[in-house]
Amino acid sequence: MIAFINTFTLRGDRSEFERQIKEHEKFLQAQPGFGGFEFQRSDLRPDEYITIIQWRDTASHRRLMSIREFQKQVTDLLMIADVSCSPVDPNVAKVGVARVA
Repeated sequence: MIAFINTFTLRGDRSEFERQIKEHEKFLQAQPGFGGFEFQRSDLRPDEYITIIQWRDTASHRRLMSIREFQKQVTDLLMIADVSCSPVDPNVAKVGVARVA
C-alpha cells in the first residue's frame, strides 16, 4: 500500500473546487489498484483542504499518472488551487493509537 497526502490551498470558487474533487474521487475509485480516498477541509484555515489517496501498489499509481483524463483533472484543479503532494513512505512502521484510561 502506498499513499499520497495532497494539500490544496484554494484560490478560486469553493463550490467548484469541491465539485471537481468529488468527480476526481469517482474517477479514482474506478481505477485498478485504488485503495482509498479521504477529503477534509481545515477548521483553522478554511481555504485549505487535504486529500489522502491510497493505492495498492506503485504500478497502479504509475498507470494512473499516464491516463489523460487524470492529467486533465489535475490541470483543472490547479486552475483554482495550489497543491503540494507528499508521498507517504510505505517502509515507515504503522503507528498505533493507545487509549488513555
